[in-house]
Amino acid sequence: MEMHVGRTALPRAWACVFSVLLLATVARADSANFKTTEVAKDVYAVIARPGMYADWGRCNATFIVNQNDVVVVDTQMRPSQAAEVISEIRKVTDKPVRYVINTHWHRDHTQGNQLYLETFGPGVVIIQQEFAREDQLKNQPNELGVRAPQELAKVKQMLADDKDEKGNPLDAAGRTRLSELLVAEQTYMYEVPSIRVTPGNLTYSERMVLYEGNREIHLYYFGFAHTRGDTVVYLPAEKIVITGDMSQAGVPDTRHSYPLEWQTTLKSLLALDWTINIPGHGPVQTGKDTLNGFMAYLDDLVSGVKAAVGKNMTVEQTVASVDLSKYSSRTDFADKNELAVRRVFDELHGKIQP
Repeated sequence: MEMHVGRTALPRAWACVFSVLLLATVARADSANFKTTEVAKDVYAVIARPGMYADWGRCNATFIVNQNDVVVVDTQMRPSQAAEVISEIRKVTDKPVRYVINTHWHRDHTQGNQLYLETFGPGVVIIQQEFAREDQLKNQPNELGVRAPQELAKVKQMLADDKDEKGNPLDAAGRTRLSELLVAEQTYMYEVPSIRVTPGNLTYSERMVLYEGNREIHLYYFGFAHTRGDTVVYLPAEKIVITGDMSQAGVPDTRHSYPLEWQTTLKSLLALDWTINIPGHGPVQTGKDTLNGFMAYLDDLVSGVKAAVGKNMTVEQTVASVDLSKYSSRTDFADKNELAVRRVFDELHGKIQP
């Protein structure tokens, strides 16, 4: 195991004030965005409430209450969302958060990191796989400064044109969906100026174990998957895995994925002895049926694209020929399946570099 300790910037005074106000506001009521469930003794899943765009920009979180402290997995996209999770923790315990673990670098899993430092002090240890830290430092400034305003502008333009992303006229339902997405995007943009890039201050390469009293918390890196730096958090005594976006119930966002390697990575996850999976999005999964279903989708996706490439098809021909319609009931199939096909095509042609 290789570990690297870095320096954490001290929080700014205005950010501390902001975090206190957020916590005071959220603590007065039940969480609007999350439902907390104890899935094993002192292990709590904080699940984003479902609904139209209710989970846009929000991931699930997990917190583990130990003898002297708390370990948190994933920290949300906005500081106000992280404040809600901290409020949920405070309903259970007054022990301080000592460790934060990010399952990967994506903004909806890391942009609340700063609030844990601001709330519990600069001694909070933020743990990431080493590639995740590199990618957050490389990509998050663009996510905040470029992608966020572009997304907002795109939604505004679609509403102004009364057309969806593919240029089709909006029906009433589509107009409602875009209007709700616009509110979500505007809410996010309001907080963007307050978000600081806060990467891990402790990294590992392949495996790491936290010994918390009688509890062991294992961190595994199995290889490229949803990103090139995904972490699986494993509680062997409780037979629980916390998988971020590595294991999904729907069709994944493949923008930064490596589908060919993802298949192998999931086999390592499957081999662990667990009965409960707390994913990055969606409800807690009991048993391995959901994982098996996702692996089946990836297998058919990759084999279908390989067959098309073997016939020297172009990318457009490949998109048209790979039939994954039997998975059309999976969440986000209509929006993300074509992108997944294109990602595998690019990976097979060597266009995706680590």
